[in-house]
Amino acid sequence: MRRTRLFLATGAALILLFSSGCSEKLSRQTGLTDADLFARGQKQAERKKYVAASEAFQVLLERFPSSPLAARAQFGLASSRMANKDEIEAEVAFDDFLRLYPADPKIPDALFLKGALLSRQALPPGRDQGKTLEAIKAYALFLEREPGSPRAQEVSGKVRTLRNRLALHEATVVNHFLSRKRYDSAEARARRAVAAYPDVPAAPTLLSLLAQALEKQGKRDEAETIRKTLAGKYPEHGGKKR
Repeated sequence: MRRTRLFLATGAALILLFSSGCSEKLSRQTGLTDADLFARGQKQAERKKYVAASEAFQVLLERFPSSPLAARAQFGLASSRMANKDEIEAEVAFDDFLRLYPADPKIPDALFLKGALLSRQALPPGRDQGKTLEAIKAYALFLEREPGSPRAQEVSGKVRTLRNRLALHEATVVNHFLSRKRYDSAEARARRAVAAYPDVPAAPTLLSLLAQALEKQGKRDEAETIRKTLAGKYPEHGGKKR
């Protein structure tokens, strides 16, 4: 009976050992080189096992911080975390890469991916637009690095979409002021938004809201000027009162 219990206990321990996470086994292996860990991380990433890939890259960075492979491991860590949708951890990893290896050839790739990461975290208009602004900043830095690259046109389109989101956010705020009869605040906010986002799809909406704010304050001549501008630049939207 005692032998049976010992056998079962040993078997359970072995099952637990072999079924435990990769990070536990990896952290206990002492003979791995930086090249071994990097190769393991790459292989796991190719197999779309991003948690295991992140663990391999993390162990490499912890054990071999001065390794020639450290920059590539840091980039691999950020990319794997992003692929696994670990948003906060991925952002931190990209920031570390950009800070620690500013001359690395993969800096544009990191900026491109960071922009995409932040974009997918951006909230709808009417809510905090911090991530939208951060994404625009990342993409702007990318365009500084690769202004004529094949990806530059794609990034420019992404920036325009993000700027339009900001314009729609401003429209939401102006509408809020109008609904509360805070017409002077609505005018001021609309004027700033029209100046900041003259080239996005939401621009005619901002002009229309500005005209409404002016009309509500009795500034009919100014409102009519805005409506004429709206009708001239965006005939499909017209310049009629709403």
